[in-house]
Amino acid sequence: MRNFFYAIIFLFYSYNFASGTNEILKPIKTNTPPVIDGILDDDIWNDAPFVTNFKTFTPDFGKDASQPTETYMAYDSENLYFAYKCYDSEPDKIKGSITNRDNIANNDWICLNLDSFNDQQSLYAFYINPYGIQMDSRFSNNVEDLGFDMVWYSAGKINSEGWVAEFSIPLKSIRYSDSNPVEMAVFFERRISRYSEQSSYPEFDPQKGFAILTQMSPMIYYDLEHYTLLEILPAVTYNQQYAIDKGELASTESQGEVSLTAKYGITSDLILDGTYNPDFSQIEADAGQVDVNLRYNLFYEEKRPFFLEGNEIFKLGATASSELDPIRTIVHTRNIVDPLTGIKLSGKLSKKITVSSLYAMDELNGSLFNPNDEYAHFGIFRLKRAFEDDGYIGGIYAGRELKNSHNRITGLDGVFRLTKSSVFEYNGILSFTKYENGSSNNGEHTIGLKYYYETRDLDYGITFKDISKNFNIESGFLTRTGIQTITGLIRPKIFTESEIFRRFTFEGFTAQTRDKFSDQWETYNHASL
Repeated sequence: MRNFFYAIIFLFYSYNFASGTNEILKPIKTNTPPVIDGILDDDIWNDAPFVTNFKTFTPDFGKDASQPTETYMAYDSENLYFAYKCYDSEPDKIKGSITNRDNIANNDWICLNLDSFNDQQSLYAFYINPYGIQMDSRFSNNVEDLGFDMVWYSAGKINSEGWVAEFSIPLKSIRYSDSNPVEMAVFFERRISRYSEQSSYPEFDPQKGFAILTQMSPMIYYDLEHYTLLEILPAVTYNQQYAIDKGELASTESQGEVSLTAKYGITSDLILDGTYNPDFSQIEADAGQVDVNLRYNLFYEEKRPFFLEGNEIFKLGATASSELDPIRTIVHTRNIVDPLTGIKLSGKLSKKITVSSLYAMDELNGSLFNPNDEYAHFGIFRLKRAFEDDGYIGGIYAGRELKNSHNRITGLDGVFRLTKSSVFEYNGILSFTKYENGSSNNGEHTIGLKYYYETRDLDYGITFKDISKNFNIESGFLTRTGIQTITGLIRPKIFTESEIFRRFTFEGFTAQTRDKFSDQWETYNHASL
């Protein structure tokens, strides 16, 4: 394990990078904000700069889009404004639906990808269908979190020329640099469902594949408002229950509770959150999942607002690295089930240094697994140092503390872009666990390595995972221990001139796993076309 960390330190100091540059975009500033109604009759849209010349990336790269698209950009001191003119020669075939939020993936849609720091580490994604229905997400470490929701405003309308999407993003809803001017980066997308076509501006480089964070266009904003963010959300709940007693309705329980959640912006890119006895009763319910002979818990995305701020910073390299990876995430805040109080600091310490720290006191309420404890104390600290491309090196500590027991983990992770087509990810984590009976397992480990290569014509990757028998992580999501796994994936793509079959994609996957408890090997293979 010691040699592993020495190798990572060496790789950090020997790391070389190269980055490309796209056109710098300069939205127009306005003192009269547009009305968000899906009709581009506001004066600002006559003067706003726009981009066009979208190029496809699905089913193939670099082709002219079948239908023209224009994207307009404007802003004032408190909001960012965008409008898409999506021309369509057959407007009666535009696919859209009036449906629930985050349920438009099969519609026609447009998407704005916004890297609000232009640091190539993460982005916000804003999707809109032809009726203005929203879908949003947070993208980091090559993972898109569709459970992320934020406040923004949109409208969409179908017309004789196609359809229009118009939307505004309040600066209070995103995090951005505390400087003037502010540099962000954007990547505009459009999907035409009936052609299975997706196009973008700027266009994807076929040699970089879908490495979106390294292929965005810089965008400059002047004189944005750098306000002091302060949100206070108090809540009062009262519960009274009745039951029939001897033929009469009698009160059996009467209880009131007070909760408070607050958010304070130390700067526009460093946020302090605090909560006491939070009320999560209004949070969207989890979608049902089918549980068939699973040996582990079901995984549910985090949706509680207090935990969502900066949650993407907790993602580590080489986790969820294949479809069989037992480590879904090192930090899974859904393990904090019923917090009494919590405090969280997340954001930027400098242009390249990102931090996220969390403390929460979790009420156990007579837990079957910890009957002698009233509270569990969670402490998490994460620090990342970014490189010029989408690479970084990071460290993490996470612990769950009880009266007579604890679980603590610490380790390093990182992502290195070796070439414009290939990336190497790693993590090395140690766990230290003390049990209520006085026994302990210290220095247990997991090591994860991942290499993948992605271009227009070929994708392939290989992963390695070694997890010791007694590795334990009570702050994350782990499905299995005591294994050693190697996986391989190859995905060649063949493009044709046919109007019916435009691309053939072949995929082969293999996983060879050694179970350390039985010293037996397991094999999983699949192939598809």
